[in-house]
Amino acid sequence: MKVPGVPGVNVPSVTVQVKVSPPKGAPEKVDARSERWREHRLKVREEIVDAAFRAIDRLGPNVSVREIAEEAGTAKPKIYRHFADKSDMFSQIGERMRDMLWAAVIPSIDIENDSTGQIIGRAVEHYVDLVDQHPNVVRFLLQGRFADQSAAAMTTVNRGRDITLAIAAMISGELKDMDLDSSIFELAAFTLFGAAASATDWWLGGSDETPRRLPRDQFVAHMTTIMIGAINGTARLLGIRFDLDLPVHDAVRREESVG
Repeated sequence: MKVPGVPGVNVPSVTVQVKVSPPKGAPEKVDARSERWREHRLKVREEIVDAAFRAIDRLGPNVSVREIAEEAGTAKPKIYRHFADKSDMFSQIGERMRDMLWAAVIPSIDIENDSTGQIIGRAVEHYVDLVDQHPNVVRFLLQGRFADQSAAAMTTVNRGRDITLAIAAMISGELKDMDLDSSIFELAAFTLFGAAASATDWWLGGSDETPRRLPRDQFVAHMTTIMIGAINGTARLLGIRFDLDLPVHDAVRREESVG
């Protein structure tokens, strides 16, 4: 799925250009062979990312590339035939987590008919469910466990921000007739994502041995309340008010029109 104006949501396609043309009348075997090789490499990369998820889930966020290779049933040097370096693999793990969250959250939201409160609540609940299913992967991403890849850590964390930016773009689109400042929606998306990431790091603790700091349902309820508070603050910046019981396009009123 692609959201206009929100970069980075979809994994970009790869185009293979073949500069050597076959003899006139000959079948274009080079193109087909190149495409098959491209598909094979993408398949192997996906299998390695699958293995990385399993290894991190099982062994914890301090997992090594050697341990990921063992989980994938291959040798460590083969990893680097399919990824430029650890940073590349790190980024792909982040993209996978983002896509899993995207796949869970977006289909559950009907932006035209669901109430604003329902949208917020479902987004938080799906997010917490994913965190609960893969706590070590979340720790790995949030805590940047490949310490020499700090730039990659930031890039990876930014993948998750695409979700909040996408939802902000959807809401902004629903309210386009009101001519609101879109930069404030973007600011809110960054703020919401930062708050969610920090709260998640706090909730999970440093390891699997650390008990959750709140029961899951209570964490969802508190996170939802915090998100609603941030959204109400954004509304005040825009000079509007949200009625959480109505769909987004009906929920918004200018401050001056609220009696």
